[in-house]
Amino acid sequence: MSFRKIQNRSGPREQRVVFCGLCLSLALNPVTGLAEAGLEALPGSPLAVDNPDMRRLACGGAHSLAIKSDGSVWTWGFNGAGQIGDGTWPDVMYATTPVQVLTEVTDVAAADSASFAIKSDGSLWAWGYNEWGQLGDSTLGEVVNRPVQVMTGVAGVAGGFIHSLVLKTDGTLWAFGNNSWGQLGDGPSLNWPPIPVQVPLTEVAAVAAGDVHSLALKTDGTLWAWGGNDYGQLGDGTTAVRRSPVQVLTGVAAVTAGPEHSLALKTDGTLWAWGANSYGQLGDGTTTDHAVPAQVQVPTEVITMATGQVHGLALTTDGTLWAWGSNYYGVLGDGTQTSHPTPIQVTTGVAAVAAGDAHTLAFKTDGSLWAWGLSLHGRLGDGTDYPHPNYHPLNPVSVLGFPPTSAPDFLVTNITLNPSAPLANGTFSASVTVKNRGTAAGTPGTLEVWANQPEAQDCGAVGDRSLTLPTLAAGAKQTVKVSGLPAGAAKYQTLRVVVDNQCQTAESDEANNESVKRYRVVTQPAADVMVTDIVLTPNRPSANGTFSAAVTVKNQGSGSADAGTLALWVDQPAVATCAATGDAAAVIGLLAPGAKRTLTLSGLSAGATGAKSLRAYADSDCTIREADDGNNQRVKAYSVVP
Repeated sequence: MSFRKIQNRSGPREQRVVFCGLCLSLALNPVTGLAEAGLEALPGSPLAVDNPDMRRLACGGAHSLAIKSDGSVWTWGFNGAGQIGDGTWPDVMYATTPVQVLTEVTDVAAADSASFAIKSDGSLWAWGYNEWGQLGDSTLGEVVNRPVQVMTGVAGVAGGFIHSLVLKTDGTLWAFGNNSWGQLGDGPSLNWPPIPVQVPLTEVAAVAAGDVHSLALKTDGTLWAWGGNDYGQLGDGTTAVRRSPVQVLTGVAAVTAGPEHSLALKTDGTLWAWGANSYGQLGDGTTTDHAVPAQVQVPTEVITMATGQVHGLALTTDGTLWAWGSNYYGVLGDGTQTSHPTPIQVTTGVAAVAAGDAHTLAFKTDGSLWAWGLSLHGRLGDGTDYPHPNYHPLNPVSVLGFPPTSAPDFLVTNITLNPSAPLANGTFSASVTVKNRGTAAGTPGTLEVWANQPEAQDCGAVGDRSLTLPTLAAGAKQTVKVSGLPAGAAKYQTLRVVVDNQCQTAESDEANNESVKRYRVVTQPAADVMVTDIVLTPNRPSANGTFSAAVTVKNQGSGSADAGTLALWVDQPAVATCAATGDAAAVIGLLAPGAKRTLTLSGLSAGATGAKSLRAYADSDCTIREADDGNNQRVKAYSVVP
């Protein structure tokens, strides 16, 4: 049995990798464990409603994990360190089809040669290679070929190459394993603790781990990084090792890590990457390493992402999957071996993705699971094991045991409040959109809405308001209005919405039926100016030409206000906010409560061919004080054509 050894952090990857010439990849769940932690979702984030599908998939270096809708965990691929977890190591070195390992699981993660699962009771289970104590079970240097319980009260987990990170339900962060590059984040210590040590961060919402670096997203949207930094993977503008967390970004909604690079999804739906980039894995059109974040050129709003060793994936709001980076093993899924330093569209109808060192997994909205890339050691789960690395399918194959479902799947896709900032001790209404994302029609049952009750409600509990919803066809959605909701005291409050609360349907995924919305209760009527829509003419401008943008601004607050100035920035994602001067601007004027106005700004410069973004900001000269300043900005992604 042969495993990778890190020999020279400054040398080429090929000089320090053993194990079939393949390197680590890891996929982890964006915004892991917010609901379980009792933490508020990030205001304004496209991931404020957690995507439960992303918690169902994980890829290690050469193995895979997936959770079925019944909570059972299935694993397949290389088993040279017991990472399959079925107890067959060392007699069986790989599994070409999925085998069941655990039940009642809500979340999975993987390291290069280890696996993790969080059960519905908050307990963390681990198995696989444990030379540096990266399983956290108080042992060193042992292969654990069946799941062992490690911790309780766990909301999220991430596995690096030789260390692991655990997010607990109280928002604290813990680490264990190798600490040679400070990847445990506990300061100057070089110890390799086989038991968890606390990282000096609190209110953590999500975690990610690379080869020897770590990332943590706090509930305030700040991103922190520490550990090895040879390729700038910490994103702090240096290549210096950091043994304690340093702040990197703000306004972040989700984070993930490759071996030597990092990705962050911001609350405006833009995707950013930094670190190693020899194969275009940062997706910015270059092959140059970056020690500061560079924008990934995905031409539309991203809702989640994953990264492998040298390729990346982004899932956009319409279910389209985009991929970029090295394509040597066909991991991008476009049927070729042509690499792409900028994202290309791969497929549609995708619900979740994960990336391994040389393979990719994707759950489709119909419940089927697909894999592509290198088939060596059965990591695709389709029953094949191509014995040579150059033999691999160039098109997606179906993972056995995950057939398309024919069941409804109801989820809350949007919540809009009126007014957005209700008056203290008054009432407000909520417009709730429910969608059937399944492949068969069904009756959603009862929609329950609770105001000022942040604790989760059990199935069948009575809400502040309830509505019985009619049958929804597959793919159909319905928006209903619930009025007379109590605003409560003047502070930030939480609105909780659950569909099928009376347990009337058997769905393909019950875990996504709940959604929360954070809002502010005020003592005096307050305006709330927001950008609601951007329409471009033409919608695909020609290179070096001009275009116009029709921008709609609405006051969804309870008070009138001078809405100030509307400013536009063309392809300038890092501009300042309040009082910054845009490429074009117009005075919005007075807006009454509920009023909206559309302004058209012409003569905008298209620039060179490629993916672009237009940023619109209302009240850019800071003339009003609002109930919610976080929604004044909107970004429109578009493409400039030759």
